[in-house]
Amino acid sequence: MSELSALLSPDQLATWGLPGLFVIAFLAGSVVPLPSDAVLAALVYGGTEPVLTVAVATIANASGAVTIFWIGASVARGGGGFLGRWLKRRAERDPRALERANARIRRWGAPALLLSWLPIVGDAVVLAAGFAGMKRGPFLFWMTTGKTLRFVSVALGALAVT
Repeated sequence: MSELSALLSPDQLATWGLPGLFVIAFLAGSVVPLPSDAVLAALVYGGTEPVLTVAVATIANASGAVTIFWIGASVARGGGGFLGRWLKRRAERDPRALERANARIRRWGAPALLLSWLPIVGDAVVLAAGFAGMKRGPFLFWMTTGKTLRFVSVALGALAVT
């Protein structure tokens, strides 16, 4: 397992450049807690074009979130397969997170997805949007906006220390 963790460390993935960022940001956008911000910051700090870096991170992370949304929608219809069962078990570990996410979706609607970048809470909000049957257009707009703002702020932070 130590070889795998060394392979997936932010330092190692940063040496892979934008493809490494894409992999880690996609996984981080789904349900795997990985430090995509650290890889993005390392790349920007190391001189990679910030706009391109933010675009790659946003596209990959949003794609991961679309996966969670799709699984949430599938589970709501009685499917979801292995990933659906896994997400159900994860939600059962912290049922209040999913309850809070459902409350946000009911109260704020699609703009609640601006919080989709938050650890744990963001996954729950995305999953709740899928469960609730939110339309794809508003989901994609608000979720992508939230993730873009997050990565822009990380890139600006990395630029500020260069």
